[in-house]
Amino acid sequence: MATILTVAFAFGSAVYAFTNKYLLVIVVILFYLLLQGLLNRHRRQKYLNATVIHYAGNIFKLRGLMDSGNALTDPVTRAPVCIISLPVFLQMFPGITADQILLKELPNIVNGGHYIDCHTVHGKADLFVFPPDKIQINGTTVKDCMLGVAAKDFGNEHYEALLNIKLGGNL
Repeated sequence: MATILTVAFAFGSAVYAFTNKYLLVIVVILFYLLLQGLLNRHRRQKYLNATVIHYAGNIFKLRGLMDSGNALTDPVTRAPVCIISLPVFLQMFPGITADQILLKELPNIVNGGHYIDCHTVHGKADLFVFPPDKIQINGTTVKDCMLGVAAKDFGNEHYEALLNIKLGGNL
C-alpha cells in the first residue's frame, strides 16, 4: 500500500506531463520494480553478518546469513550447527578430494568430525559436522558451535554460510 501511495504521489502530476498513457504505465511499473529491488536488497542486507572462522591456525572471512530455518543442533555435542558451503570447506581443507567426501571418509581426516542425520528442504541427509577453533559473528565470539558442510554451493553470491538462528540471541 505504501508503494502505491509513493508512486501516486511521485507521478500524480506526471499524468499531465505524459501525453501517451502507455508510456506513463511503463514508467510507473519500472519505478515500482526499482523500488522493490532496493527494498529487497535492504531486507537481505539486514540479515547478513560478517563471519570469521578460525580453524587450524587459519582465518576464513565470509558472509553469513542468519537463517530462521536453521535451528539444527548436533546431537553429540548439543551445540548449534552453522552450515558452510562446499567451496568454503574445500578452501579450509585443500587436500580433501571429492572421493573422500562421497565415501564418507571425512571423520578420519577432520578431528572431532562426525555425521549427523538432518532434514533439509531436499529431504533427509547425512550432514558432516566438525568443531572450529573459534567463530566470530559481527565481532562477537561464539562458543560451542559446530560447522556443517553443505553438499554443494548455496548458488548465490550473497553469503557463504547459514548461521544458526539460536546464535542470534548471543550477538
